[in-house]
Amino acid sequence: MIKKTGSINLSSFLLCICIIFLLALIICADIPYAYAQGKTSPSVITQEKEEIPDWLARWELAKILSYAKRYDESVSEYKRLLKEKPNLNKARVELAKVLFWQGKNNESLAVLEEIPTQNIDDNSRIIMADIYVARKEYTKAGPLYRTYIEKHPEDVKIRLKLAEMLSWLKKYNESIAEYKTILDTIPDDVQVRRKYAFVLIWAGKHTEAAAELKKTLR
Repeated sequence: MIKKTGSINLSSFLLCICIIFLLALIICADIPYAYAQGKTSPSVITQEKEEIPDWLARWELAKILSYAKRYDESVSEYKRLLKEKPNLNKARVELAKVLFWQGKNNESLAVLEEIPTQNIDDNSRIIMADIYVARKEYTKAGPLYRTYIEKHPEDVKIRLKLAEMLSWLKKYNESIAEYKTILDTIPDDVQVRRKYAFVLIWAGKHTEAAAELKKTLR
């Protein structure tokens, strides 16, 4: 009896080993298939993703050229882009900025004036205002500066441009009000305080002007 039981146990043990071995073979055979199923070939990826159109590639090229200060090439690419996409106002704004950086103010302004007001960003609005000031078209520049300042009251640089322009127009009280706001923010700026004092002189406020000039001297 003992021998028979031992024989049965040995047979059972060998059978278990065979079953385990077969299962291992099946699992290993399935792994490459499962991996292949989960992995997508490059050609399929290319087909599934949307292709980048020529006009978008040209737009990126125009931007990169402007960053590299290759302005002539950038302008050329922007113009080619806008022939294909004339309603691409964002690209038109970027073209105007590149022209402005080139010192081509009139061309830059002409491009900006073609763009609907709602599509002009704050930076472009200041470019327009600066060009109008350079052309002494102050009445056009003023509203642009004010619109910007309403949205960015903390920008003393632009507020200073407005204050100076108002003084050139002899709108001294308005200019003085802007200078006071600026000096509330940067009271230790000697040059701004001296400019303020000069506006006070032009306004006939000599006593106040003297007091302001004394603050700038040791």
